[in-house]
Amino acid sequence: MKTKTLVSGALMLACAGAHAQSKIWLSGYVDLNIEHLISSGSGGNVTRMSSGGLNNSRFNLSGVEDLGGGNKAVFTIEPMFSANTGVQSAQFRQSFVGLKGNWGEITMGRQFTPSYWIAGYADPSWAADFSMVNNMEFFYASYRVDNAIQYKTPTFYGFTGRIMATTGVGDSTRAGRFLSTSIDYRHGPIFIGAVSELQYTRDIFRSSQIHSSRDNYFSAVYKFGGFEPTVIYHTYNGYYAFPPYVAFNSQGWDAQIGARWNIDGRNRVYLSVVHRHDDNNTSISSATGGVIGYIYGLSKRTDLYATFAHVKHQHDVPVPYPVTFQVYPNSGQNPSGFQFGIRHAF
Repeated sequence: MKTKTLVSGALMLACAGAHAQSKIWLSGYVDLNIEHLISSGSGGNVTRMSSGGLNNSRFNLSGVEDLGGGNKAVFTIEPMFSANTGVQSAQFRQSFVGLKGNWGEITMGRQFTPSYWIAGYADPSWAADFSMVNNMEFFYASYRVDNAIQYKTPTFYGFTGRIMATTGVGDSTRAGRFLSTSIDYRHGPIFIGAVSELQYTRDIFRSSQIHSSRDNYFSAVYKFGGFEPTVIYHTYNGYYAFPPYVAFNSQGWDAQIGARWNIDGRNRVYLSVVHRHDDNNTSISSATGGVIGYIYGLSKRTDLYATFAHVKHQHDVPVPYPVTFQVYPNSGQNPSGFQFGIRHAF
C-alpha cells in the first residue's frame, strides 16, 4: 500500500539485554462504482453498484519487528469485503508471516505468486476488476495460492529471484501443489521479468485424478517520465479448474500490449489489449480483449475513475472470457462493461 496509517506506536520488548522495535500499520481501500455490463450472464444486460473497480475493498494489517542484526519479522493479514453491502469475504486476499534480512526474505501462508509480481507489474490497470491481464491471460491460472512457502533473494546488480512451493491440500496426493520460480531485472527505467509455474489440480468430476498445468510469463516495462509502455507474453498448457463450476484442458499463448500514463500527477490514463490464441478452440476460444481507463485524483488518497472493457471471441465456446469475474458471461457472448466509480485509500 502506498498510504499507511500508523495505528500502533513502537512497542519496546526487552530480550537478552537488547530492545526490539515493533510497528503495526492499518491501511486499505474502499472502492465503489456504478457499472453497466452488456451481454453478461443469463439476465443479459446488468446495471448495478459494484465493489472493487480499481482495487478490492479491503483492510491491510501489516507489521514488522526488528530482531536485531539486520533481521526482521514481518506479517500481513488482508481481509476483503464488499463495500456496497458490508459483507465480509470468506477468504483473505493475503495472510502470511515471515522473516527478512540481508540474506533475503522467506514467508509462509496465503500469498501472491511470483507470476503476479512479474506479469502484474506490466498490467497497465494494476490488476483492476476489468483487467484483461487478469481476465484473459491468467484466466484460472493462479496468482494467489494457499499453504505457500516463498523465498525472495536479495537484489544483486538489479536482479531479484523468487522461489515458491505449496504443500497443497495436505493429503497424500499432489492436489493443490504449486511450484514457481522467477527472476526480474530492474535498472533505472527498465523492468524485465520471467517466470515459470507448475500446478497440480484435482479433477472436479473425477476426484481420483490429478492433472497438471504449466504457465510461463515474460514481461517488460520501460518508463519515459510518466509514460510506461508494457508488454506481456504468456504460454499455457494443461488442466485449469475453478471448483465446482469450471474445468477445461487447453493449450496456447497470449500477448498483451499496453501503456499507462501519469499525465500530471492528477490525470492518469491506461490502455491494455490482449490477444489470446488457443490451439484447440473447444472449451475456450481465441479472442481479443481490451480495456481503457481514466483516473482523476481529487487528492492523494481519493480518486474518481471511468473504465470501459470489451472481449471479442472468435468461436462459440462453453467457457468465455469475462470483463469481470463478478458477473460471468454465457456461452457465445462477447461481453462489454462500463464503470464510473470512486476509490479512497486509507
